[in-house]
Amino acid sequence: MKKKWFTTIFIYIVLVAICIAVVYVVPSVRGLLEKTYVTEWNTISISDEVSGYIVRDEFVYVASEDCEVTRKAVHNNLVKAGSKVVDIKADEETESDDGSSVAHKYRDILDTLGDKTISTESGRTQQAGYISYFIDGEEDRLSTYRLRDLNEDHFKKFASKTAVDTVEGKCSKGEPIFKVTRNSKWYLVFYLKNADAEKYSVGRTVRIRVGEEDVPVKVADIEPGEKTTRISLSCKLFFEGFLEERTLDTVVTLASAEGLVLKDSSLVEKDGQIGVLVKNKLGEHVFKPVSIKADNGENCVAYSDIYVDEGGNFVETIGTYDEIVESPTQEEIDKLNNQES
Repeated sequence: MKKKWFTTIFIYIVLVAICIAVVYVVPSVRGLLEKTYVTEWNTISISDEVSGYIVRDEFVYVASEDCEVTRKAVHNNLVKAGSKVVDIKADEETESDDGSSVAHKYRDILDTLGDKTISTESGRTQQAGYISYFIDGEEDRLSTYRLRDLNEDHFKKFASKTAVDTVEGKCSKGEPIFKVTRNSKWYLVFYLKNADAEKYSVGRTVRIRVGEEDVPVKVADIEPGEKTTRISLSCKLFFEGFLEERTLDTVVTLASAEGLVLKDSSLVEKDGQIGVLVKNKLGEHVFKPVSIKADNGENCVAYSDIYVDEGGNFVETIGTYDEIVESPTQEEIDKLNNQES
């Protein structure tokens, strides 16, 4: 009888102990396992690293006869229309054979250009622009008026050509002697996966990195494809080495903002308001609304302390060093939405 009584008391004590563990120990363990982080001030950029293709308007000038060429303009310099770029002195000692004496290195280039060259006997340019003494034969195919007809395969093929220097000194009829790049709008074209391209919109101003400088440009055109989207940016800046390049590896930045950095996984919604769960000193989860300045798909930047909502109301929000729940559970989100506001 005493043994049965002792067993009953023992079971009762065990059950009480289990209840105490459930009430006090389990939440504590959950709190230890729960991932949180502290808010800090930083900058987030929404950007893409791209390899872009340069499309611009260029004009290749060739000698109208066998001659001696002396360069007058400085390579990469901007000149006015009508400027004398080269001195041309007729070479009466050399017999011309209608271009048959054109140097081998120019033949493929001139075949590609076809009739898209300008013959000159004066050495003056008809257009204002930047002077170059290098050509690759793609001056017409990679021009702005052909932009709509170009696809990614065209760009990869045409932009891979190596530029060669034009003639200086003794020159045969039809050989290239200089090039003019029009001082006007040019385009940087690149391709992104369709999902990555959704954040772009025509007319939006973005920035491209050129050297150490971020340059403002505009989204001129967006053409979605089956898997990738072609994006064309209109640009005006001419940079060092620009006239010799057909491609530009750069960073396109759509937005950049400073503020308190949050993980996207922390964002929850209550009554239509985006916010986060802040862990207070008692270990309780408190919902605080946030206003997002920029989001790169993984992290976002939010206003600190107080922000003004769409209705013009001041809203108290998170502050520096608040402890944020990294990934609230569905149970916590459901509980949050069942709470009275």
